[in-house]
Amino acid sequence: MSEHFIKNIEIEKFKCFDNFKAEGFERVNLITGENNVGKTAFMEACFLLSSAFNIFKEHNYNKNTGAKIDRVWFEFELIKLLLEVQQNREKSDFILAWLKEESKINTDNFNIAMNEKFKLVLYDSFIGSEHFGTQAWGNWGHREEVNVVNFRNHKRYGEIYTKNHLPTFKHYIFVSMCNDSQQLNDLIDDLKINSEIKQLNDSLIEMFNIQELDIIKNTIMLKRAGEKFINLSEFGDGIRHFIKIIIVLLSHKDTTIYLDEIENGIHYKNFDKLWGIVLTISKKQNIQVFATTHSKECLESYARVAKKLADEDIALIELGKVDEKIESVVLNYEEIISEIDNGMEVRGWE
Repeated sequence: MSEHFIKNIEIEKFKCFDNFKAEGFERVNLITGENNVGKTAFMEACFLLSSAFNIFKEHNYNKNTGAKIDRVWFEFELIKLLLEVQQNREKSDFILAWLKEESKINTDNFNIAMNEKFKLVLYDSFIGSEHFGTQAWGNWGHREEVNVVNFRNHKRYGEIYTKNHLPTFKHYIFVSMCNDSQQLNDLIDDLKINSEIKQLNDSLIEMFNIQELDIIKNTIMLKRAGEKFINLSEFGDGIRHFIKIIIVLLSHKDTTIYLDEIENGIHYKNFDKLWGIVLTISKKQNIQVFATTHSKECLESYARVAKKLADEDIALIELGKVDEKIESVVLNYEEIISEIDNGMEVRGWE
């Protein structure tokens, strides 16, 4: 398993999680459970950790000496990650909330750690981080606290917002039904520059009989055979959700991607095609995937396609409540196939 993959996680007092631990994650992980058990919150905790750790990797990270980055800047980046979580949770365009001055971050104290080496802490509105067993912070000198509540007063604030200019976030890896067309435009442009747009178009033909995707006059347009280009907004949520999933997978390597409600808007007859694409691209790109689902058919398709592809790097994370406390069971490939083949219920418990 790649070093950047999340292998285990500990969560204390993050949203609906009080004292939670889980391990046994693989390259592709499907999260199931009853409604409101914390599937999305679990992914949000993983997202905060992996995204913060990715910043280290992008700045000459070394497991012994840490990363050569400005600590104050880094902790302000953590605030931006919290804003990204809020944007996806609201399932709407975050710019609208920003314009209404509704961008305050409302979250309680938490303590989350991954792979027993990296931790994020929010305590009394001050965000902090710790990397176990390194000298990562040794040469940073005096630490300047970053207050989440008063982040607008921070000296880094102007880097994401100035008067008459809307904020820009560059964290694409949490995919939900929240649709930011400009983000997609940028990623599609990158695919075209790198001559990787063909795989996206091939996937659209296979799933929706869409012959071509292109950006025309800064707008994402789709075309069926023999027809004119049509604005993406004219198509259903399923196509838009699928396009964002595939674009994000094709646009990243050696990282972790989060797909919230992966089946949302996609017909169950296309689940096998969807999982075939996700499993194949994630393996090629060396991407770890966490996805949530409410659908038994989606879960069965996940197991069926993994078995067909002989892809054993999968896990099923079942979340459920025991005496009002969230617990988990993590099944590996053999356990998933066995339970599915025997018709056992694996959707979580109450």
